[in-house]
Amino acid sequence: MSRSRPPRISLLALGNLMRTDDAVGMLTATVLQESGRLPGTIEVIEGGTLGLDLLGMLDDTTHLLVLDAVDFGAAPGTRRSFRGEELARLPTSKSVHLLGLSDLMNAMVLMDAPAMEIVLLGVQPESTDWGTVLTPKVEAAQSGLIEAALEQIGRWEAEISGAVRESVL
Repeated sequence: MSRSRPPRISLLALGNLMRTDDAVGMLTATVLQESGRLPGTIEVIEGGTLGLDLLGMLDDTTHLLVLDAVDFGAAPGTRRSFRGEELARLPTSKSVHLLGLSDLMNAMVLMDAPAMEIVLLGVQPESTDWGTVLTPKVEAAQSGLIEAALEQIGRWEAEISGAVRESVL
């Protein structure tokens, strides 16, 4: 976390609403917003399929939580967290949008953007064919994705408030 800028947590939802399970990130962010359980300090960015167009939207972000469908070879609906080197090693072909996320991360490095902590919560899709409804297995995984997102945000908020308390003392 950079000491030169105030901490800011952003939730980035990726996915194509017209590609069945690929929409899980976008749909989960909507559920989180509508539930009232998401802290008001969290900025939600509906990234969809924007890729590098997201650069300017992340300027002040210190902690980035990404929700997306990721094909990591597991059973449909399986949820997995990726961070640090795991993100860097994730093959770009494993998600319809991960190429955009990888490009985004690389562009931030090339632009010498301040470091940020990034966590990707991915759900194994069953289908990314054309369609506007999640498959039953991915829809069933959505509640676990919501809880995992809230847990990660809670950890970051506790870390940030601890760091703020330390800097005041």
